[in-house]
This record gives sequence, C-alpha cells and structure tokens, in this order.
Amino acid sequence: MDPLADLQTRLGHVFKRPELLAEALAHPSYTNEHPESGPSNQRLEFLGDAVLQLVLTEALYALYPTEPEGPLSRRRSVLANGRTLAALAASIGLDAALRLGASEDSTGGRARSSNREDALEALIGALYLDAGPEITRTRLLAIYGPLETYLATGLELDNPKGRLQERVQPLHGNAALRYESTHSAGADHAKEYSSKVFLLDRLVGEGRGTSKKNAEEAAARAALDQLGE
Repeated sequence: MDPLADLQTRLGHVFKRPELLAEALAHPSYTNEHPESGPSNQRLEFLGDAVLQLVLTEALYALYPTEPEGPLSRRRSVLANGRTLAALAASIGLDAALRLGASEDSTGGRARSSNREDALEALIGALYLDAGPEITRTRLLAIYGPLETYLATGLELDNPKGRLQERVQPLHGNAALRYESTHSAGADHAKEYSSKVFLLDRLVGEGRGTSKKNAEEAAARAALDQLGE
C-alpha cells in the first residue's frame, strides 16, 4: 500500500487538505534540499505539541478524578515522552511516509526516534487544523489505546524531568524550573542539542542529546545529581 494511504488508514482520517499532511511529513533535511516544496514540519510540531498536552491533560483529569497535580503531571510525562511518541509513530506507519533529505534517509533517518517523535507531533498539529479539536482528540486517543496500558509500565521507566519537578515543587512551586535548549553544530543527520535547566534562575544542570527532549532529560539528570538524588 502507498505509505500516505496506509498512514491515513491507520490514523482513521483522510485529509481534506493534503498539503497539511505533506507539511507534517517534511523533515527539515528535505526542505533544505527542496526549498520549492514548502515549509518543514517544525511549525506544525509546535502546534501539535500543545494539542497533545491538552488532550492528554483532559483525558488524565477525567481518568483519575481524585489525583493531585503532581501524579497527574508524572502520568502525562510518561505518555508524552520521546520513547512513547516514537513508538506510536511507528505503529501507524509514520516512519515510512516521512519525507527526508537524501543524506538523512541514507543514514537511518526513518528509524531515528527524534524524527518519529517530531513528525508525530507535527501530524497532530496538521490533524487539528484539518479536522478540528474533537476529531483530533478521538483519533489521538485511539492511537494510544487504553492509557492505563502505557502507564502500567511507563511510570517505572526513567523520567528525570518528572523526578526533578517532584523534587523542587514542594519547596519552590510549580514554575520554579526553566529549561533553555539550543541547537549545536552538526550535520542534518547528526545534530546535537544542548540544554540548561535553571531553578529560580540558578543554573542547576546541563546536558546534551540528539533531540531537544533528550537534552532536557540529560540536564534534569545532572540537576538531580547536583541536588543529591
């Protein structure tokens, strides 16, 4: 089956505006090589990340009506972390439909977790613009399946950002942590990100990774070490 058709079948939605789907699948390496093709998926990724957070927040709020903010945030972090998003992207055939530059494709870009994760968030943004919030919520939760399935094992996995938040929240409140992430030098297929985490404007950790989220997790681990966990 054609990868685009297969993706839409598994997603359960045929795009009325196929240009949105094309944009969601366009990795920056592709648009660098084909500038005439339109924008990369980075703007849609920005939108999709916000939509994903809202959908998961609403779902968890309803699913766990007596839980306080801290545990709910931890559950949401498990459902939205890079490992989970990359697995979901693969489950709907998103990797096969990605538009990649020649170098990125030849060096394993379709299997790269950060590419799958970013493209899924972009796809969520495109779906939101094409179909609206209710269909987006329905289709997104259908991709996840029962949230308890992920949460049963995911809460046991390493979640340094969640642990750091739980560590500082009782003393400093919910907004005490701030992450600053930047691109580091590197080819399209080997980009590295740097991240710093600040506690009340005091630098407490730095880290690097192959995606922004990985770099932030590394910074959070460094902060936990500094704070004595």
